[in-house]
Amino acid sequence: MRIFITFSIALLSFNLSAQTPSFHISFSCATTEENGFTPAKLEVISHAGQFKITEHSESGKIQSFLLLGDVLGSVNQFTFFGTEVALTGPMPEAMVDLSTNSELGINAGEREIAGVSCISCGGGDWCAPSLGASPSGWPGSYMPLETTIEYGETSYNIVATSIKILSAKDFRRGGPYSNTFAIDQDRKVVDARGFVELFQLTPPTDVIRY
Repeated sequence: MRIFITFSIALLSFNLSAQTPSFHISFSCATTEENGFTPAKLEVISHAGQFKITEHSESGKIQSFLLLGDVLGSVNQFTFFGTEVALTGPMPEAMVDLSTNSELGINAGEREIAGVSCISCGGGDWCAPSLGASPSGWPGSYMPLETTIEYGETSYNIVATSIKILSAKDFRRGGPYSNTFAIDQDRKVVDARGFVELFQLTPPTDVIRY
């Protein structure tokens, strides 16, 4: 019985990992409504349920978000008045689940984006079930490869331009992605209270833009 249970758990783990591969996706960005910073390009790295989302401005500045799960929370890494900050906090609120949307699935047809098969996931968005769940705070139940990202009064469209499937060894010590989910060195790590004490300002209610 113990052997059977162990085998079942191993098989389940294998199936889950097969359904949700680790990946590195590059996106092109096009502003739809600008009232603040919008990136020129975007990168998403995912592994074992964690995400790193990196925004690149046209001037070469970078802002990144580590989504580490409900237990570890999230980290927003940005530059604020010349200070390299890592603002820790809870995970972003989940978007409305669109899995029951009438536009979903085969009724809306399929598209291939950056070599991956996608289904409609509502509102003109296209998602890839084979890549697993969407990052918390992003639209769709599955990883979107074409969608609109909204932060307050700022929004921009993203479309995947390249997808690289990664393996577990890429994230092991010495691998090219081994430090992906580590906070950048030399950043001032603060929570909301620490941010107030450091800058004497109200902590941001949303992510900070450039």
